[in-house]
Amino acid sequence: MIIGTGLALGLVAGIFSGILGIGGGTIIIPGLVLLLGVEQHTAQGVSLAAMLIAAVSGSIVQYRQNNLDLRLASFVAPAAAAFAFLGAYLAGLVAPFWLSRAFALLLFIIGIAMLISGRGGPKANANTV
Repeated sequence: MIIGTGLALGLVAGIFSGILGIGGGTIIIPGLVLLLGVEQHTAQGVSLAAMLIAAVSGSIVQYRQNNLDLRLASFVAPAAAAFAFLGAYLAGLVAPFWLSRAFALLLFIIGIAMLISGRGGPKANANTV
């Protein structure tokens, strides 16, 4: 059951990572916590490790499709790496109960903001029908 559920989570996270740019935090962590009873801190660690490979492969495809701004990535990636280290350290100081609730609240707020914003429409140079 654990192997099947893990493979299913990887499949869903990989597909959604490629299609929507999400996967680790939004699919793997809730799946591990809710379906397998994995503790929040462990789920976050597993998610980060799994999404490292997914991010690299997805980035290669996005680059080939001219959807990767390397200049912007050169600023975002090092900052994200440095602060992921800090964030992982700080997460270790928070009780799993509060960490999972903060995570759920963040997902909720981001979801509402995306529904309301109306951003992410077609590219400026895309052909429209």
